[in-house]
Amino acid sequence: MFFRLPWFGKSRPMQPQYHDTQVLELDFLVDEFHEAMADIKDPVRQRMHAALMSCQSPKDLWFLRSKLFNLISKHHCESVATVRMGRLDQKLRFFVSNHPDYSPDELPTGPMALLH
Repeated sequence: MFFRLPWFGKSRPMQPQYHDTQVLELDFLVDEFHEAMADIKDPVRQRMHAALMSCQSPKDLWFLRSKLFNLISKHHCESVATVRMGRLDQKLRFFVSNHPDYSPDELPTGPMALLH
């Protein structure tokens, strides 16, 4: 008796299944916030950490972006803050575009353009 194994036969490119990955968990975005401010020692960072722990949607995280930008600009420079926010925005855009429970229209600015 022979079994048909999936790796024999026609090879077709597999479509990524994002529903089963960590990429579509809110912690993925929270980790990016922590990464962006990892090298900053400031009491504001502790308050940001507490605020991040209470976030329950991408919209909540969206409202913390400006505080993060100001924190990074204060301790580094505006160009460093822009680079880090660009990375965060890219992940946030990917998250809301691919997550079945959220849509980019839910965010306050519609298409997530940088406002800096």
